[in-house]
Amino acid sequence: MVLLAALALPPPATTPAPQPAAPARPATPDSAAPMSSEAALGPGKVLWATSADEAIQRAAKENKFVFLEFVRKECGNCKRMDGLLYPAFDFEALLVPMVPVKVDLDSPIGREYADRYNVDEAPAILITTPEGRLVFLMAGFFNQGDFFRNAGTAVEGYRKFAKVVDSQNIGKLTAKEALETGTELYRRSDPAAALPRLKRATSAPGATVPQREDALELLAAVQLDLSQPGSARQTIEQLLATTKDKPRRERAEIFRAQIPLAENRPAEALLLFHKFQKDHPTSPHIQRVNDLVQRLEERTRTQ
Repeated sequence: MVLLAALALPPPATTPAPQPAAPARPATPDSAAPMSSEAALGPGKVLWATSADEAIQRAAKENKFVFLEFVRKECGNCKRMDGLLYPAFDFEALLVPMVPVKVDLDSPIGREYADRYNVDEAPAILITTPEGRLVFLMAGFFNQGDFFRNAGTAVEGYRKFAKVVDSQNIGKLTAKEALETGTELYRRSDPAAALPRLKRATSAPGATVPQREDALELLAAVQLDLSQPGSARQTIEQLLATTKDKPRRERAEIFRAQIPLAENRPAEALLLFHKFQKDHPTSPHIQRVNDLVQRLEERTRTQ
């Protein structure tokens, strides 16, 4: 829903080109089963969780990551992926600091993950912290070398980033440091940790105009993600009152028009989108706005 965030931050997923492979039979996917005490060792010679909730609880207790493999019924590439990954020694080594679980992408919990992490196809592998901070995401069918190389690099990179975040005194960060870590935390699907850093970046001594405006733009998106529409509106109005950057203004106006949607006020959103159409007929975002207006007009007619 947040167009501003979509414009500012491309999704972090990496999707290598497909490679042929022999089919293999996967472990039984478990989308949201209740916690079980009868689970057995699975691929990678580790204890696979029987549900995402169980995986999160175990990972938190054992100080590990959560390894989620997204599958779908009748997914041939899911079976081929399992045949590539499961027999490899590298897979066993990768899972040592993780609690793995299979998730049906079409299940309710699977759709929740799909929305949060932009997972739109199976197979896909997602690695997160127990709190949900993104460590690694790879969607689509990929070969063994691509997977292990990218997963290993991502885990190592996350560990370094986490050390930086954990050592920060937010009140003493420079604008540059606060903006960089706040942006990265938001990209990693952790808006709560991004929030205080972005606030710091908007007011840190010595902040440049671009740094301050970048922080305000992203802060508004974070606040809306955290169900704080009133704060998001104040932040985006603050940006609109000061920015002289035309592309940024257009993005901010689009974002402002979306805030009423979060408050279930489509008529108000429609008025703001109509104003954008009138004020910016040649905007590079006009087609997307036109599509939104069409859908909103249809919605308001049926209410």
